[in-house]
Amino acid sequence: MATNPSIPPRRQENERAKVQMIRQNKFPWPIVILIAGAALLLAIFALLPKARHVTAPPTGAQVPQQPTADQVQLTNLKLAPAPAGGAAYMTAILHNMGDTAISGVQVEAQFLGRNGPVLETVTLPVQGLVNRTTSQDLTQAPIKPNEARPVRIYFQHTPAGWNHQLPELTVTNVTGAAP
Repeated sequence: MATNPSIPPRRQENERAKVQMIRQNKFPWPIVILIAGAALLLAIFALLPKARHVTAPPTGAQVPQQPTADQVQLTNLKLAPAPAGGAAYMTAILHNMGDTAISGVQVEAQFLGRNGPVLETVTLPVQGLVNRTTSQDLTQAPIKPNEARPVRIYFQHTPAGWNHQLPELTVTNVTGAAP
């Protein structure tokens, strides 16, 4: 007989029933992915431009004709210095050549220098004249279609180096009133 036989140890009956468990990660990755996807979708929808809700005008509605700069004609322009400081008044006759009453006119005046460069550009309202001395807002007494009325433009100051010629006028805005 052998003194050191190598006999494997005997198995117990419980060893056969052992099931090896697959080790699982305890972090909930699917839930994290779902939350990140939802946040990404919310961010996309929040950053997309929103379309404006355009509503159609009411049926049968008529938009009144709006006055344009083409229906305003200024004639007999005269420039006179104001009694105080470097201010000046420009008087003219405003002709309403359109089909709607004019309740406001805004002009842009460019003062030129002695050699022709533009020294200053100002935007001012045109005021109606009452009794040749008192100014009146055109909203109080609109100029009717095919009517001419004396008006005045007040310049608070004139730029230094101005060539003392009439400034170049451009009508920039005209507002209308119901005739």
